[in-house]
Amino acid sequence: MSTTTSLVNATPTANGTLESFFEGAPANVQAQAGIQLRAFLLNLADRLRVDAVPADPVTWIRRIFSIRDDELKLKCGLDGYFFIRFLRAILVIFVPLMAILVTVLLPINYNKGKGNRLHSTVDGSLERWNVAGLDTLSWQNVDPARTNRYWAHLVCAIIAVVWSLYRLYHEKVHFIDVRQRFLTSPEHRLKASARTILVTNIPSEYRSKEALEALYDVFVDNDDRSRLTVWVNRDYKALRALVARRRSLRHALEKAELRILRLVNMEFRKKGEAVCANDAVEKTIRDSSVLDGDDGLHSEQLQQIVTRAFDEDCSNKSQLWHKYLKPSTAAQVSLIQGKDGKWKTVSLFKPWASGEKRMAPKIAWLRSEVARLTIRIDALLTDLDNEELFKKQNSAFIQFDRQMAAHMACSLVSHNKAGRMSPRFVEVAPHEIIWANMDVTSLGRFVRTCIALVLFVAMLVLWGIPTAILGSLSQVGSLGYSVSWLAWLKSWPSWILGLISGPLVAILLALLIQLVVPALARKLAVLVGAPTRSKREVITQDFYFTFLFIELVLLTAVSSSAIRIVPLIIGDPGSIPTLLATNIPTSANYFFNYLIVQSLGYSGSILFQYLRILYITTIWPWFTQTPREEAWLQTTIPHQMWGNVYSLFTNFAVIGFIFCVVSPLMLIFVSITFSFFWVAYRHNYYYVQRNKVDTHGLLFNNAISQLYAGIYVMEIALIGLFLLVRDSDENVACKAQALIMIVVLILTAAFHFVMEQHLRPLYELLPVTVEDSAVDAERRLLISPNDPEVAQERESSSNNDATVSETSPVATLDQDSTSRPQVQSMSLTARNARKALLRLKKDTTTKITHTQLHLLESPNISRRREVGDQLSAAIAGYPDELTDLTPDERAAQLKAAFQDPVTRETAPVIWIPQDPAGISRDALKQSEKYGRNLQYSNAGAFLTAKNKVEVTQPAPDTRPDWLLDWVL
Repeated sequence: MSTTTSLVNATPTANGTLESFFEGAPANVQAQAGIQLRAFLLNLADRLRVDAVPADPVTWIRRIFSIRDDELKLKCGLDGYFFIRFLRAILVIFVPLMAILVTVLLPINYNKGKGNRLHSTVDGSLERWNVAGLDTLSWQNVDPARTNRYWAHLVCAIIAVVWSLYRLYHEKVHFIDVRQRFLTSPEHRLKASARTILVTNIPSEYRSKEALEALYDVFVDNDDRSRLTVWVNRDYKALRALVARRRSLRHALEKAELRILRLVNMEFRKKGEAVCANDAVEKTIRDSSVLDGDDGLHSEQLQQIVTRAFDEDCSNKSQLWHKYLKPSTAAQVSLIQGKDGKWKTVSLFKPWASGEKRMAPKIAWLRSEVARLTIRIDALLTDLDNEELFKKQNSAFIQFDRQMAAHMACSLVSHNKAGRMSPRFVEVAPHEIIWANMDVTSLGRFVRTCIALVLFVAMLVLWGIPTAILGSLSQVGSLGYSVSWLAWLKSWPSWILGLISGPLVAILLALLIQLVVPALARKLAVLVGAPTRSKREVITQDFYFTFLFIELVLLTAVSSSAIRIVPLIIGDPGSIPTLLATNIPTSANYFFNYLIVQSLGYSGSILFQYLRILYITTIWPWFTQTPREEAWLQTTIPHQMWGNVYSLFTNFAVIGFIFCVVSPLMLIFVSITFSFFWVAYRHNYYYVQRNKVDTHGLLFNNAISQLYAGIYVMEIALIGLFLLVRDSDENVACKAQALIMIVVLILTAAFHFVMEQHLRPLYELLPVTVEDSAVDAERRLLISPNDPEVAQERESSSNNDATVSETSPVATLDQDSTSRPQVQSMSLTARNARKALLRLKKDTTTKITHTQLHLLESPNISRRREVGDQLSAAIAGYPDELTDLTPDERAAQLKAAFQDPVTRETAPVIWIPQDPAGISRDALKQSEKYGRNLQYSNAGAFLTAKNKVEVTQPAPDTRPDWLLDWVL
């Protein structure tokens, strides 16, 4: 496919995207919400909400260019800000290089070049050069009789290297400065994660609260251990498995209940029975969690209650849905009685299992299983400190009273034996913790890393299999003539063959590269032992960039595969420059096409979000969405998977570095590509997406370091190209240029090494010098400047800014937030947290009680907005700042923040919609016989006249602190 063809094919996509963005989107509420979710979804704190997208393109462009850096940091987080900064940094590098290199090298390459002219060989015969198209503007068009022109290429290469190294160093220094100012900002310093470290690989003698306090009390004033909070992790794998199974069964039960509801209401409407609006629709049945008649019963007694309720459900034919449906309509499940007398589902993988069998209604079985699991989980939640059930792990979280103490504890060596109590991690947010990796030892991490590397190499080697299959699909039109057993393809219509060989192959390849490969890389990152999701994204970025760089750049450039190229390099490493020099100039046209399609097509999809809109409006309605799923769809903003995005665009920039001298026209394509993406992502991160995982810019720093790969490949390729240049007499003509490039390569490596050694200590940890200015900024934020007490304190302690008087408001706030009562046990902490959540839940439920009015009208734009307004009002009742909590609730929340969240798991609520036939009210009554271990609710969910589900609140069992994850 030519470059012109790529441009023609990609331009309509971009034009259609922009037309839809400014014209079609405002006419559709769902589509408009898809491209500006931050303006439509209100489950955001006030600081994160934005105004709607301007309808006028000129106003929109002006708004995009006028967004300030401080706004981006506040709305997008540091990773969002730094990614847009990364796109800008690439433009700052390539646009000046484009102005210089294109102006200098294009005339030199084109004027009196090879072209299609005849030339005489050494033996006197005439041959015709075959340089055409865009190749006439590149390296290979220089006439052998004019090899002195290659000095211009050398000078331009040195300019490109020097300018790039300077800008990369400048970006790293800027990254350090912005990151340090963000981490020491008063808003961030108040977070629990800013003062907490994760210590791994702890020896058995230190796996206790007392031992760790005695070890780390040197980092707090006067060795005061009350200023430390320690969480020693335990292995709750068994409890986590039970909770996961209960969630799965809850989902299955809600789907089964919804299926019956829909079938009954279809029959109900066919019969034309009257609907009592006040009783069937507007009335919200009380949540069965208020039932407490079985309080104080033992687990065995509760299990007996569940068994009786299950038997009654199986034999009860008086349920309301029997009035409209045949009994055979309800799904059945096959059960077998085990040796312990318990009924279990028949497994297809155990046909040899013997015992009494029976058929039971699926809903009755699911109800009983959810209730039984709740009983088992509740029993375990009261025994969280049992060493036999839940062994202590070799990791712990330690929270200090000051941010600097945490960074000092993380930077200093903790144990006298190598590898013990390391690695340590700082800035660990509770919602980012990967609890399954909290017990990885140093040896285990080494073994896991080796396994992950082996699997990654296997991915590289085996990548040719799916690409070969897709390559065959792209030639499906000719396979019917070349392969005898595929002759039946000749009868297929040409438009189907064209659809398969064109768009289908392109879509499958894009899904493979941008979805499957990053997902596998993320699995490898977890396998390595990443303790947090932010560290997982950094490792994913390394794996994914390496994959893209090898498979889509190097191997594509040399037109080979890993299976063929690796043995050649191992056998003769010195052939690398020649191999790159021989193939890179001829592969430029492929990358022209690649960048055109990416810039015009992919940037449009990012801007308009049409894949998400297609999912919401077309794909989603075809599936049986429960109220819980509908609420999730309506209240969730897409979260960016940073490891994918950074790697993809770093790879684009690497392509620009490699070809900037060999084919200067590439600089134009790269500059245009990054300009489109800069606008698209600036809009996307400001209006659409939100960050749940934030590495505080570490991905940006990693991406800047990865750009050196492109510089090194460019220098190595130029060394080989200079050595391959021959004059008219077939003599090596550019030895001097090659030697100079070798020196440039050595100097580049030296600069890279010295820079990394110089800046690496500042990448993650804070220096002591920023503490004084951070304390001053915190005082200015939290204390009124007119406070006379503060003025007096400043006069008396002007030389000791880091010390605050115990009577000052700052000290009072610090004492309230950090000097908390110490945790007595896991069980006690978890129980207090659950009690606080229940109190908070009651307050939240009271606030959203008045948002449940609902009218059965035809779905139109105004109705959708009315439902959306009710949902937004309900979400607004949930706290999104710690200051929204009472002191007791806040203390319970902070004390349990770094404890496995499974220990705070509350009983699930089966959420079904209210319906005109009254089936949901009957289901609530039927569930009461299970007691408090099976809770039903139909609050805030409704079944419309078209059997669609609408919700006006989040699920009843939603954690009332679900919006606080970002502030801990």
